[in-house]
Amino acid sequence: MSISRRTLEAFRRSSSAISLVIALGLLVMTLSMGYHIFAYKSSEFLERPDVQEYENAIENVAQMDEWTLTKFYWSNNLRITSFYIVWTPIYLSFHSLMFNEYVIGMNLAYWYHAYGAEIFLIFLSGIFFHGVLELTGIFIVVAITLRVAWNLWKGMGHMMRARKGKKWPRELSKSEKRKIRKYKRKVKELLVDFLVLASFGAFLIFLAAPVEAYISPSFMAAFVGALPLAITFLVIIAFFYLSIFVWGLGAMKRDIRTVYGDVKLAFKRKWRPTHLSLLMFVLFFFIMIISLLV
Repeated sequence: MSISRRTLEAFRRSSSAISLVIALGLLVMTLSMGYHIFAYKSSEFLERPDVQEYENAIENVAQMDEWTLTKFYWSNNLRITSFYIVWTPIYLSFHSLMFNEYVIGMNLAYWYHAYGAEIFLIFLSGIFFHGVLELTGIFIVVAITLRVAWNLWKGMGHMMRARKGKKWPRELSKSEKRKIRKYKRKVKELLVDFLVLASFGAFLIFLAAPVEAYISPSFMAAFVGALPLAITFLVIIAFFYLSIFVWGLGAMKRDIRTVYGDVKLAFKRKWRPTHLSLLMFVLFFFIMIISLLV
């Protein structure tokens, strides 16, 4: 199978997770941005310690030249990406993404409060010029790590359900051996998808750094005095992500119905392997929340 065909198949099998991550990620960012715009007076918002910290970070970045900026973005973004990949089993990428999207929304609200609505929209359009590479890459990495983590714990759940007293695999029935062979093929398929999509996502993030450092500022400057053009670009970006979301919507709805059915079975005390996946997802979510609060 060619690399392009393998990549397309990996995207197809991960379409549910990709749509879910895009929908929730952009929703959290939008809600955070709206909340921090409308819930605060500008003077009150700009006095917040975390906002002043962001303002200081902007000043530090503004002093860097393009090549230094590129290396800074590479170091920061690829380090986070590798961190997501390494800690796949604990759902770190998904939970961390939701928190980061909240922070991004707050940071975007800064430009509204500090410079007004027009500059805010111009900055937003400039951000999404390279963000369409960076965010998409991050969404892909998070989606495949989410899919792998879910199936990892689901596989552990299957192992826990295995009949006691069997010697592996000598005393298994023929039907059980067929299921194991089928499961092994799925595991191999999942690992290949993981390598393909994680690499593809990391490549997009890698490309985003020089675009952000060298091109985005000029692109943003071109929108000054041309607000309708900036809004048009944002509409195009919104349509791009909407089309990806719709592409995987059918698979996402199917998986959500499956998980919902498994949750109902859990309340009836009927064990399913996916219950372990869900339990670990919730457990690691609370662990992350506690770590942020401490």
